[in-house]
Amino acid sequence: MFRKITKITAILLVLGTTALLTQGCHHKWMSHEKRANYIVKKLKSELDLTDAQAATLDKIKEDVLAKRKELKMGGHFFPKEAVDELRADKLNPDKWNKLGEEREKKIAALRVFFTKKAVEFHAVLTPEQRGKLADLILKFQSKFDKEDED
Repeated sequence: MFRKITKITAILLVLGTTALLTQGCHHKWMSHEKRANYIVKKLKSELDLTDAQAATLDKIKEDVLAKRKELKMGGHFFPKEAVDELRADKLNPDKWNKLGEEREKKIAALRVFFTKKAVEFHAVLTPEQRGKLADLILKFQSKFDKEDED
């Protein structure tokens, strides 16, 4: 039984380390604020937003960035406490699970908030702009869809 737990822990550690090293590689050089500004600028130009729509989008961007700060969503993929655990003689799975659960709660709260803001933005778009937005998202996703290349 001990060997099985050790093997599972080793596999999880390798997967976690892989996630750590590859997490955010595509936009590692951009802060959340720079990325948000880039996305807003792109949406304004691609969707031909009116001044009122652009103002709504700017407000939504500020609200989402403020919510990230409120939830303390910045920082590293692995919190300092998790890294400290790696230095210990023995990993404490309860502590790792607790840290993961705390992060998942923050992510869920941000998702709920972001969904409300997405509804708000969707409501100010014309049907043509909604179609363009959907096309932009599909185009962006296709850049990262490796399954179709096989």
